[in-house]
Amino acid sequence: MTESVKTMENAASLRPNDIGENAMPAVVFYNFSDLLGQPVRYEDESRPFGKLYDIGASTQTSYPLSASLDISTRDGHTILPWSAVKIMTERETVLTRISEAAPVADFWARRDVLDDQVVDVSGAQVLRVNDVHLIYSENKLIFGHVEVGLRGILRRLRFERFVAFLVQWLFDYTLKDTFVTWRHIQVMSPGGIPGGVRVNKISEERLADIHPAELADILEQLGVKDRQVLFNSLSVETAADTLEEINPEFQRTLISQGEPGRVADILEEMPPDEAAEVLRDLGPDAEGLINHMDHESAAEVQTLLAHEEESAGGVLDTNCLEALTTETAASILEKLRALPEDVKIYNLVYVMDENRVLKGVISLRGLFRAAPGAPLGTIMDEVLVQVSPNTPLKEVAREFAKYGFQALPVVDENGVFMGIVRYDSALSQLADFLKD
Repeated sequence: MTESVKTMENAASLRPNDIGENAMPAVVFYNFSDLLGQPVRYEDESRPFGKLYDIGASTQTSYPLSASLDISTRDGHTILPWSAVKIMTERETVLTRISEAAPVADFWARRDVLDDQVVDVSGAQVLRVNDVHLIYSENKLIFGHVEVGLRGILRRLRFERFVAFLVQWLFDYTLKDTFVTWRHIQVMSPGGIPGGVRVNKISEERLADIHPAELADILEQLGVKDRQVLFNSLSVETAADTLEEINPEFQRTLISQGEPGRVADILEEMPPDEAAEVLRDLGPDAEGLINHMDHESAAEVQTLLAHEEESAGGVLDTNCLEALTTETAASILEKLRALPEDVKIYNLVYVMDENRVLKGVISLRGLFRAAPGAPLGTIMDEVLVQVSPNTPLKEVAREFAKYGFQALPVVDENGVFMGIVRYDSALSQLADFLKD
C-alpha cells in the first residue's frame, strides 16, 4: 500500500444527529454516498423541493471546495451555487434564497469521480473510487479523500454495519476505511469535458515527478479514452520519456489518436532509434508524422527507417562524440562540459578526417592522460571493430560479446562514419525479436 493510502478507523463516525439538531460541531465528516438523495428545502419552507443529486467542486486549491449543487426535482435538475447552503446534514440540506448564479464546476463528484477511475499521482496507480470523503467546516464542504477500499462498497450496498459486525465477531478484526488523500488525486475527465482533462500546474508537476515506467503502467491500466486524455495532459518531455516505456500496442493507439503537431514534438524529444521504432509500427501513417518533424530529426529517423529492424542501421545512434583528427585533447574536454543529455556514450570519441572517414577512437581516460595540445590524430587508437548499417544484429551481438565494447561504430561502404550501435539498443532489439 502506498504512502498516500491511509486506513482510518471510523473517520466518518462523527454525525450531526449524534449531538443534537441545534448544535453543529466545528468539523463534520461525511461520506458522499450518505448525502445522495437527501431532501433539499429552502429555509422559509418546511417541505423539500428536491433531492441532492450531485456536488460540483472547484480545483483552485489542493483540496477542492464545493462550488455548486445539482438538485433533482420533479421538473428535472436545478443547479444552485454552494453559497446558497445554510446548513447541510445527512438528513437534509437547507438553502437560503439568493439570486447568484451557480459557478461552472471543475468536476462533479457523482458524474466524474464516483465509480470511476482516478490516478493516484503519489502511489503511481489507477484506482476505482467507491466513495468520497468530505469535510464540512464553517459552511464549506471540502473534498478530503477518495475511498478505494471494500468498506466504501459495503456502505453503498447498505451492508456495512452487518459485515463490520460479522467480521468483528468472527475474526476480532475491525473493518477499516481505505482512503487516498485528495491532493494526490488526478480526476480523469472532470467537468464532463469530452475527450479532455484539466491538469493544473500542481498536478502537471506531480505527474512529471512519476518515473516514466510507472506512468506507462498507469496509462496501460486505463481505458482507451482515459489513457489518451491523460497522455495528452503530459508535457512533451514527460510524454516522450513515457512513450519509450509503453507497450508497442498502446504506443500505436496513443500516436495515431494524437494531434500530429504535438506527436511530432514528442517524437523529436525521443532518441532517434526509439522514435523510429514507434514510427515503424505505424506503417503508412508514419510519413505524415515525419513531415511534421523538424528537418534534422526527420532526416535521422528516415535514415533509421531505411534499414531493416534486425540490422545495425535499424538501431543507429547519431548522438555520439565526434571530432576531427586535427582537434586537440583540451578542446574535446571542453566540449564534454556542454554535452547534451541525449548523448549516452560519452566516454568514447570517434575521430575522423574532413570527409568524415573514420580514422580512430580515443577514450576519456586517454584524453586525460594526453598533453592538452596534442592533436587527436596522434593519440587516438585504431578502430578494432566496425560494422556496416546492413550488419545483422546477431552478428553485432557476437562482436559485443567478443570485445566487451559499449558501442560499435557504423560506417558505409566508403568508410564514412554514420553513427554507433549501442550495446543496450542492440540487445534490447534482439530480445524483442526473440520474444516475438
